[in-house]
Amino acid sequence: MNKTKLQELSKLLDVTVVAKVLTGAEWQKEGGEKHPEAGDAIQTDSGCLMIARVNGSELHCVEISTVLTPLEKRLLSWAIRQGNMRPVSAASDLERQARRFGEWVQQSVAAGEWRAEVPERMELRNRLFDGMVPFLLSCEQVEDKEPSYSELEKTIRTYIPEDTLLIPLREHEWLVLTSDSVLSEADADGDEEIGHEETKELLASLAQGLHELITTEWGGECHIAVGEPIVPSENVVRIVATLRETTFLGRKFHVGMQIHLPWLVHLERLLSGIPETVRSRFVEEMMGRPDLFTDSETVATLDAFFSMDCNVSETAKKLFIHRNTLLYRLDKIKNEAGLDVRSFNDAVLVRILLLLYKVTKRK
Repeated sequence: MNKTKLQELSKLLDVTVVAKVLTGAEWQKEGGEKHPEAGDAIQTDSGCLMIARVNGSELHCVEISTVLTPLEKRLLSWAIRQGNMRPVSAASDLERQARRFGEWVQQSVAAGEWRAEVPERMELRNRLFDGMVPFLLSCEQVEDKEPSYSELEKTIRTYIPEDTLLIPLREHEWLVLTSDSVLSEADADGDEEIGHEETKELLASLAQGLHELITTEWGGECHIAVGEPIVPSENVVRIVATLRETTFLGRKFHVGMQIHLPWLVHLERLLSGIPETVRSRFVEEMMGRPDLFTDSETVATLDAFFSMDCNVSETAKKLFIHRNTLLYRLDKIKNEAGLDVRSFNDAVLVRILLLLYKVTKRK
């Protein structure tokens, strides 16, 4: 609520009215409900505290220095809720439901309630069903091309049209839930049963296609994380937290990567939890050649080698070089660093060193 409206409310009630921002935990500590909404109010020692607007994990409140009568409280709550409703021309009923649902997800993630189930009061709950594929879009488009909810939803539906929900979360961040039937539709072989590894490949392919669609339409920087099918009524909070962490780890350890897959960042998640001083010291102590990873050819070779599960033939194909050329490069790394990446233990060590170096070199 802006300063002018606060002054008008103060004059109308003939009492002091001030703005206050609380977290969900602080609201509950004051005696409020667990999942607050605009218009909710609680009585305090000094008067009344009412939520004017919910913005993710922040509750923008007005603190009124008097005890309101039940009628005054209902009228003020009604006025605030009316002010928070978007005009029909600006937002569809589905968008209103999606934004309300997104606010609940935000609050639950901020509170660490990863196992929270979607409450019955959420209208969008009726559109959630078992087996939905989650995509998390983190996109910062060129300012004058920022899409509206309806524009973005329409664009996404041209790619994955059936049973798709677009849920706004934070600024420039959306959750997309769609039926897992997109996997069978994307399966070119048309197999009756799709295996686990094939599912992951199809999900990566769908995320890549969605990324190309969004960036072609609006440009700007866009990152997409995708997870395996979930039961959203039970797992939507957890998957949002997981995909956010996946995006963070991908951007931290793999600069330039836009598609982020949870099953490919297990080691990065472990390394991210190590204190910075420990990571830096480990790299310094283990790197026989401090300049080993400054050579772009060496880094590209190792990245390809690890992405191909240390398979020499497949790595050579990926790099479009002769197998003997690759072996020469690997022997060179062994001679200069004293580590043979064709050996399991050395490969693990070099993989860790390379990931840590990519982070520490940017400090």
